[in-house]
Parts: sequence; structure tokens; C-alpha cells
Amino acid sequence: MKASVWRGLMAVGMKFHHFAEPKPPRPSFKIVIPSRLSPRGGHFKLVFYVPDAYHDSPEDSRFPVVVNFHGGGFTLGTGTDDARWASAVVKKTGAVLVSVEYRLAPEYPFSVGVEDGTDALIYIASHADELRLDRHQLALSGFSAGGNFAFTVPLMLYDLQHEVGRRTLSQATETLKPPKPAYGSSSSTNSSTVNLTRPTTLRTQTSTSSILKLTDLEPTALEISQRVPDLTIRAIVSFYPAVDFRQTREEKRATNPVPEKNLPPMLTNLFDKSYMHPEESIDVSDPYLSPAAASDESLRNAYPQDIVLYTCEYDMLNAEGVTFGERLSSPEIGKSLHGGLIKEVVHAFDKKPNPLQFPKAADRCYNEACAELTRIFGGRVSVEDRRQLDQCKVVERFEDQEDGPRNASLE
Repeated sequence: MKASVWRGLMAVGMKFHHFAEPKPPRPSFKIVIPSRLSPRGGHFKLVFYVPDAYHDSPEDSRFPVVVNFHGGGFTLGTGTDDARWASAVVKKTGAVLVSVEYRLAPEYPFSVGVEDGTDALIYIASHADELRLDRHQLALSGFSAGGNFAFTVPLMLYDLQHEVGRRTLSQATETLKPPKPAYGSSSSTNSSTVNLTRPTTLRTQTSTSSILKLTDLEPTALEISQRVPDLTIRAIVSFYPAVDFRQTREEKRATNPVPEKNLPPMLTNLFDKSYMHPEESIDVSDPYLSPAAASDESLRNAYPQDIVLYTCEYDMLNAEGVTFGERLSSPEIGKSLHGGLIKEVVHAFDKKPNPLQFPKAADRCYNEACAELTRIFGGRVSVEDRRQLDQCKVVERFEDQEDGPRNASLE
């Protein structure tokens, strides 16, 4: 089956997923930005979800920001797929969530998605003041393929900041076409293009499907001299990521104790052939593809101190995720690892197309990840807030590995 068919099927599944109460929010607004890192040029969208306080706070307020990457095997999905995660972030942490609608394979194979993710981070930091964001209170999050980007984007960013030379920023010369109205919007003011000339315009805009043009924001050092802005990534939150393509799919499948719960080969073959194309030109040891292949020094320097990682027991990606997490928390790298291995759940357990109920385990997983972000952003949370998932699932906590896994009782 072609990627276009699977995209249609996934879109239907996400509609069911979003139908369950409480329904997730629609985006607050979108921005179309240019590609500077990809030799192919072009442009893509950033999808913004903002907390209520964003519209009512003083003019000089700056909000933490979580830059998110959706899943879909690098081939499927949209920037609104993680609307439930966005809802949890804006409500529980008070941060703005920006979902990157990176370009998909096979039309845009490796490494366009990583380049788009890095471009997005640089753009957000460059325009942080205008968007009322705190460029030193940044976190990255992602699911599955997006979880891969949460780990590979910092590596590309670090290389750019230190002029390693694998990528360079170029001046955006493409003239952007007028953006299309957001899906489901009418021809009324709810599908307008906003003229964002100053922050107050953004604050008073109430449209949930507005799209901002590149020219609506004032030029910064990024646009004028292609300079990487000063920014600080405070945390990475990654849900069931793919981190090591040096292993074959057969090797990965064999690690699942319940192999029939793996994603079907028809789907994973599509993902791999679409993203890693042409196959003969792909180096599976490239850290921009397999972050587990990066050196200890690179991981130590490029990543923030706090890493929140969740893996799923009945998932072919579980073993590589756990191994990567253990390495990140080793004395050689020294990161603080949170989250854990969630027992008896499958890959993308939080994205079930159930129109009647959002899974309790997914809700609590999101809430405890948000508690970690709140703590990292300087707020106060309890140990219970950071262990909410234990109330309904057995979790082998990464923090507790020195003393043996901590298994909580089921409800």
C-alpha cells in the first residue's frame, strides 16, 4: 500500500482518537516557516497551542515552550496528532506547545525531517520575543519517529552551534505561497491569515485556525545573517522512540516477548523504504538517523541534563530504547533519566482510535511527564505527581534501576 493510503487511514483513526471526551483543543494559530538547512528548500508549518494565561498576562511575560514532533514512521501524521499531549502541556505546565509539521517521506526522505525539526527550533528561538516565549526554557518532545527527532535534533543543533560543518544555514529565498486555510475551517474569519506585526496582535487573535505568513514577523539575525540564536534546551521527553537503525527489523521484532503485538511488516517496511531512501546512500550509523550511534562525548554535550523516556514492553523498539536510556544515565554520559518501561502496553498505546475513552494509562503518563516538565521549568511538584502512572500500570522506573525495578500494584 502506498503512503497516501496509509495517511488516509491514519487520518480516520486520529479523528476517532480525538472524538473521545474530553476532546482535545484545536490549534491556537499556525506559522509557515522556510527551510534553511535542507538543500531542497521549501517551507513547512509550526502548529501552536497556548495556555489561557498567554492572552491575559503582562506584555513582557515569557512562556516556556515545548517543541513537539509527531509520530508516524517518518511517513504519516500531522502536526495536530498530538493535540491531547498539547492539552496536557498547556494546562499542566503553563507552557506553549509548538508541534512541528515536518515534511514526510517518501517525498522528503532522510534527513529532511531532522533538518525541519532543527530549523523549527532555531526559528522559534530567533523569534522568541515576538512570540512571547522564553528561549532558555525550551524542551523537546516526540512520539515514535518524533521521539527519534527529539534525540537527533539536538545533535544537529550542537553541530551547527559549533560549526562542525555537516549542515549550514542558508538564506531563505523562496517566496511563500499564500497558506491554505486549516482543515475544517470555513471562509469566515476563522480561516483568515493574520497580520502579526507586534505581540499584542497575537494576544488578541482568537481564531483557532489562523495561519501566519513568514513576512508577518520582524526579521532577526537568523534572517539577516543566518546566525544561530542563543537558546537552552532544558529537557527531552521521548515516548517509545526509534533510536538505533543499525539493528534490522528482524532483530528488533525478536526482542518483543509477545511478537504478534508488533507493528505489521507491511507498515514498518513502508516506513523504512520511504525514509531511508535511496537505501544504498544511507549510513545507518549516522547519529542524525541513529542517535544511539553517537559518541558519548556528543550525547554528553548536545543533550540537556534531564531526559524523560517512556518505552513499551510489547514493542519492538523497547529494547533499544531501554539500552539507550541506560547509556544516557551511565557515569560516562551522566544524564538524569526519568520515566520508565511501561509493562503490558504496545507501541503507541496512547493513540488508540477509541472514540469512547482516552486510555487512563495514557492520561496519567502524560500528566506525570508534565509534572517532570513543571519541575524542570522551575515549578514545584510532588513525588506522587511524578509517579501517577504507577496507579494503573506496572512501571520499571529508570531512576530506580540501581536498587532494582520498582513495580507498583495495579488498580
